[in-house]
Amino acid sequence: MHKLPPDTHPLAAELMGVLMPILKDSQAGVAAVMAGFDLTFSQLRMLWILDNAGSDLAVNELAETVALSLPAAGRAVDGMVRLGLLTRREDEVDRRIKRIGLAEPGREALEKIGRARGRSADRFVEALTEEERTALAGALATLGALTRKHFAAPTGASYCSPEKPE
Repeated sequence: MHKLPPDTHPLAAELMGVLMPILKDSQAGVAAVMAGFDLTFSQLRMLWILDNAGSDLAVNELAETVALSLPAAGRAVDGMVRLGLLTRREDEVDRRIKRIGLAEPGREALEKIGRARGRSADRFVEALTEEERTALAGALATLGALTRKHFAAPTGASYCSPEKPE
């Protein structure tokens, strides 16, 4: 287990202790999805950033957000455009600026990662007794209300909400 900084609030440490086993259990599935798309962690971060951005970003904005040099970000974007995960277009106002957006296959990659994480959560919930599920449901209602209050909701949070039957 990774050690948290000594000044970590005890409640924050407990929260991490609760979440990490589920996240760790899902890592193999997430890594398999990443390998299937031949993604680096920086490229995966770019997909998440673009999914949450709400609009296409300039390459330099994306580079700054991911903490990569402009040339490194450009190479990462080039690879994902070639794979069809991202789109690249000229800015409407300044044609020198290239805007990067998330293409449908990029969204599908993020959805596959969300499903890999969801399978791990499913395995956990299925192992619970009915009484344990009821207790968990109450705790999650509280946790959900608190996270909605204190965190901005991402625009493309497909991994956070169950699919609705059509």
